[in-house]
Amino acid sequence: MTRAWPMILGGLLISGCGTSTVRATGALDGPSTPLAHANPHQEPSAVAPVTVTMTRDGDALVAHFKVTAATIVAKRQLAHDEYPYDFDVVELFVRNAKSGQPGYFEFEVSPYDQSLQVNVIEPRQQYCFGIKDGFTHTATITATGWEAQLRIPLATIGWSGGQPLELVGNAYAALGANDQRVYWSVFELAPGKPDFHVPGAFRPLLSSRQRAVPGA
Repeated sequence: MTRAWPMILGGLLISGCGTSTVRATGALDGPSTPLAHANPHQEPSAVAPVTVTMTRDGDALVAHFKVTAATIVAKRQLAHDEYPYDFDVVELFVRNAKSGQPGYFEFEVSPYDQSLQVNVIEPRQQYCFGIKDGFTHTATITATGWEAQLRIPLATIGWSGGQPLELVGNAYAALGANDQRVYWSVFELAPGKPDFHVPGAFRPLLSSRQRAVPGA
């Protein structure tokens, strides 16, 4: 999968920030939604192994992922140069379309509750890596796979109560080892080399008209 982040491991990280030289109606608020789009393409009969439930709880966005997997590809302890996205991971990319700012935010969690937050100012050009700004999470191994819940204060993504709120983004999962790895998403991405950093593929998640729905 295409990633910008390894470029900062060579010393380009500066105060947590690094630099390198279609709208649809509807939203995900409420019932669980399958991550039904896969790269590489899977057989139409294949059941998506990941679902996400997206809710608003007061001034926070809550995303609850459920992963069905016979095998979990993850490490209980990551090495210094390893990150959650190197193994099985669920990810949420989100921005407030009403903010007037072009950037977006990446949040990810592993089966063993390791996490990463990246504030992306411009994909593969300017970003703040390894931020932890109020984002909390839990992950649990289950009999059928694993689950993860991400709780993201809306203030973390630049929203204040007096502003309009229209969250757009995409939910992703990367599952499997090496050449068996499959990249799943709620909203479809272009074919070819997997790349989650495609703001053009962001779609509505939540708006200010939607409130919390218990049960995530």
